[in-house]
Amino acid sequence: MTRNCLKSNRPILRLLAILLIAAMLLCGCAGGKPTPAAPDKPAAVTPDTPDTPDTPDTPDTPDVPDDPDDTEASYTVGEYELVAFRDMPYQRPDMTALELLFNDTADFADAAAEQDSVELNTKLSLCWDAYNEYYTMEALAMLRSDIDQSDEFYAGEYDFFLTNDVYVEEWLNTTLIACACSDAFVLPSLLAGYTAEDSEPYSDRALELMAQEGVLLRDYWQVMMLDDVEIDGRVQSYSEYIANPFITAEAYQAANLAYCRACNAAAAPIYIELVKVRRALAEELGYESYEAYQYETFGRDYTPQQVRTYLDSVANEASGYYRDFMAADPYSRIYYSPLSASRLMELLEKTTAHMGDNVTDSFAFMKEYRLYDVKASANKAPGAYTIYLPCYEAPFCFLGAYGDVEDFLDLSHEFGHFCDACINSNTTASLDLAETYSQAMANLALLKSKEIISADGYRNLLLLHLLSNLGIFAEQTAYADFECKVYALPDEELTVENVNALALDCARRFGAASSAGNDELYAVYWSQVTHLFEQPYYVISYCVSADAAIQIAEKELNESGAGVACYEEILNWEDGSFLAELERVGLVSPFDPGRAAHNLALVESLVESELGDYLDAA
Repeated sequence: MTRNCLKSNRPILRLLAILLIAAMLLCGCAGGKPTPAAPDKPAAVTPDTPDTPDTPDTPDTPDVPDDPDDTEASYTVGEYELVAFRDMPYQRPDMTALELLFNDTADFADAAAEQDSVELNTKLSLCWDAYNEYYTMEALAMLRSDIDQSDEFYAGEYDFFLTNDVYVEEWLNTTLIACACSDAFVLPSLLAGYTAEDSEPYSDRALELMAQEGVLLRDYWQVMMLDDVEIDGRVQSYSEYIANPFITAEAYQAANLAYCRACNAAAAPIYIELVKVRRALAEELGYESYEAYQYETFGRDYTPQQVRTYLDSVANEASGYYRDFMAADPYSRIYYSPLSASRLMELLEKTTAHMGDNVTDSFAFMKEYRLYDVKASANKAPGAYTIYLPCYEAPFCFLGAYGDVEDFLDLSHEFGHFCDACINSNTTASLDLAETYSQAMANLALLKSKEIISADGYRNLLLLHLLSNLGIFAEQTAYADFECKVYALPDEELTVENVNALALDCARRFGAASSAGNDELYAVYWSQVTHLFEQPYYVISYCVSADAAIQIAEKELNESGAGVACYEEILNWEDGSFLAELERVGLVSPFDPGRAAHNLALVESLVESELGDYLDAA
């Protein structure tokens, strides 16, 4: 059997690339790039050092392989000892040698006989090492660029990877297929699930569409760097304008609307083209819809129809409460007191100190090797994410910190991802489960903070956190509903006007917007929600995982230590799907009838018991 006669049902490798490319800088976090099974690296220990990245000299390598037939090229994978982040060396990969390595391995597999099994496994193992090295370097480039956006060197290096990811994915894809079809035996762990029965290279048309998708995403990222907009009748820096400590609420709202208008005008046409390209890609790959393609890509064990039923229940049972709660302007009760990076880390350490060995060991590991950057800086990228460094078998936690108390909630969320990546070696296959780890950690860390901060400080954090959770069930559900409806529009109805109108209608349906106010803002703000562009059909995972995380918090509220024990148990992933893992640890499905009403009742109880007097006095 040859490679060309195989049928493809595997979008997974493409997901691996996109998960790393798409650093989730808004609306939450970024998961690191899941790394396929590969031989273990030897562990090593090095004393930690400060976490300010250096900029090493790097040779100039072309963006696209120059001479794939250069038989003198070779690929050598570096030796990797775990060191502090700032001491991790960066080297741009040699793309010509990398392509030759994959092509040579694929050609060897095509011609290999049974007696060539050892050599073929050695070659494929080297391919995996090279692949992991490539994405380790990409992660380093991205992190160092995000830590200091004024660093032109790392900005250029990250752009190099965005240009070349599609090549690397196709080289690996072709090589795995060749090995799956080979007459020589290949270790299953090295094939990453590929078999001769269900794998084939992407067609030229599919690769063309993927490349178009990548270009459109890069155009979108450029839009998200927009800062100069027309405010008060002249073009000026939005970030500098709103940073004025004497800005009035009215001036801030007007500037924010002007900024959102400008972003929407530039980004909405890009989104429309992305929808068209992705629908064409799903059709080329043999899927009935892009939604079906993404659900398989994410490995979900629930259906779009279950999600639609769930969305209906949230809209019916919770939207009114959220609308009424927000009408009382609860954000005016919140104060954003300063919080330094050192105090932030101290708080997280204390709140997680008694959450079990998995959690405390993960924190010690993160701290020892400085696998975090939580400083507030004007040069840092916004948002927060956790990304994996495959060659070091270590995650890294990035926080575009504000320098105030909200950072504690954001960091505890990301630390949940960090724990997952540490304990499960970044292999957790369920996106929903990964988000459960992060949201449950944020819930538990908040509850534990009550023991170490002032009463008013705790109530302030609790209100902020409740608003965030209510926002998930109002705003993320609205976005989930929105993208389902957009992707269902025929091409002739995919206009900026129609898409903006859908965004507003969905925001109203779930209570995020009232019919009386801020209509234009809700009609245009969606274009800043990066998940809608980078990872369609992702946002529903925030909602269903929030339900699971609330169940864990409820256990802790009812019995001290019960929620922590449940978290420790579910953190030890047993290769199950999302719903199966919930059942294993005694939690119920978010799709069970009445879950939205139950969660709403819990919120109302917390508001009454913990925040009643606090809100009245504010």
